[in-house]
Amino acid sequence: MKYSGLFFAAAISAVMAACSGHDRTIEFPVAETAMDWMSVYKVTFSDTATVVEGNFYGWPGAEIKMPASAFRLRGGSDGAEYQLLGTPEAADTIFARMPDNWTVPFTFVFSPLKKGEESFDLVCGNESIRGIPAKERKGRYTMVIEGTLVDRPNTSRIILYPYNSDPRVNPYISIPVEDGKFSYRLEDDIRTVYELICWDDYCHGSWVSQKIFSDNGKVRLTIPKFSFEADCDITVDEISSSFYKEYETAKARIYVDRDGKDLMALQDSLYNVQSELYSKSLYFNEEYMALMDSASTSGYPDDLMKRLSVMNDSGAGLSEAGLDIRDRLADIFSRVQENTAEYCRENVDLAGYFLLTDSYIMLEYLPYPTDRARAAYKELFETVYSKKYPDHPFTEQMYNAIASEEIRPGGHFIDFSAPDLSGKVHTLSEEISGKVAVIDLWASWCGPCRRHSMALIPVYEEYKDKGFTVVGVAREQNGTEAMEAAIRKDGYPWLNLVELNEAGHIWAKYGAGNAGGRIVLVDANGIIMAVDPTADEVLEYLGSHCF
Repeated sequence: MKYSGLFFAAAISAVMAACSGHDRTIEFPVAETAMDWMSVYKVTFSDTATVVEGNFYGWPGAEIKMPASAFRLRGGSDGAEYQLLGTPEAADTIFARMPDNWTVPFTFVFSPLKKGEESFDLVCGNESIRGIPAKERKGRYTMVIEGTLVDRPNTSRIILYPYNSDPRVNPYISIPVEDGKFSYRLEDDIRTVYELICWDDYCHGSWVSQKIFSDNGKVRLTIPKFSFEADCDITVDEISSSFYKEYETAKARIYVDRDGKDLMALQDSLYNVQSELYSKSLYFNEEYMALMDSASTSGYPDDLMKRLSVMNDSGAGLSEAGLDIRDRLADIFSRVQENTAEYCRENVDLAGYFLLTDSYIMLEYLPYPTDRARAAYKELFETVYSKKYPDHPFTEQMYNAIASEEIRPGGHFIDFSAPDLSGKVHTLSEEISGKVAVIDLWASWCGPCRRHSMALIPVYEEYKDKGFTVVGVAREQNGTEAMEAAIRKDGYPWLNLVELNEAGHIWAKYGAGNAGGRIVLVDANGIIMAVDPTADEVLEYLGSHCF
């Protein structure tokens, strides 16, 4: 289908033709920020024009409609603006209706950048892709990533983002898929780890990721269709990265017990038994199943889901067979973690560091005792790895993960400073000093977060003059327009600050790095009383502690 609104008239085509003698072209420029609905894949610079090529993205049937005048370039050095050199055919409006593959290509021709401009922004109304480089970048390490997609006709792009970051609020690299294939040269100055996923899976909320190691070499992947019912792991068909191979060696080592027993095979066999118990409704006990049925019929209310979570974490909801499987898996987990600590102690290199970092972060999600492993990993980090790699991204990941352990009942809130919408910087400790307070981490794009925040409004109004306050912090990317609109619509009456583009890593420090929000209730001394309480639970606490 032809989208005539995206093709320039003959005069603009003449300008593009004049660029055939261009002096340079940059493919896949890595910008400082990303936009979900638009990506740039090629920029051609000449004395007569700057040609920007890319794709619009969106759900099938969705429309993008903006005046052509909304698109311009902004120089990174002094903010100079470069205008669009023409209008699309038949209208002064950029229009695209998304087809089944979620993608419509575009080509824009702007005024030429002045000499010496090192970066620029592509401005689209109130949004922008910032920090697009105007010079070719070459890193110390070059990893060529190639992939083939199987039975995925609607996958139009691949997302590549730093390990354990959240692409909703962090910059990511967008790689287009053409005819079921993609290719990208990852340039980096350090050896680190990224995650690769399919964008359409990400939009649907379920995906399989593949770790990509920035190194000198090549990796070739096969990505099958996502499925809950069948194996849909990404296959590594070819790889020449020494970093990756060192990590795979480390993983293999930690799943072999001292007596030579294959712990991975034993774990997989127990998972199979666990799955069979699930399928026969024999893994949980009758009390848990009855509570689950009640939650299902009542729309999964917060109070019932919390009771289910507590029963699940404590094992109180498991049947005898379920408890047996959990205890046997916990024993394997304990041995694997001991092997991990031993390997990382004997192999102090980046592969060992990533194994340590990944294992530590994953402790949060495991339903087994973790105190011994946590202490061993922390000791290795503090005495060995943080000293050898003080400036590596893994070090910041570890510091944030360790800090987040304080976010628990009985712990102390973590102080931070952030600006309000006028730009004035506020320090949390000063705002809540001597008060019972809710620290409300939310985001304009997180529906559940906003519902929880709105539920707190009547609580705040009742107790705001009795020693209680709320400080909100919105997790936003690129700008605050969506945050401002959410505040107007939802009617939050308290101070709201903004965490823009992860400036202070507040979410990571509060143990919510890949979440939209978190609510923390603290007493007048800053001691945490509850993490993610409901509005009713906050109200109950205030009823007995505020006068």
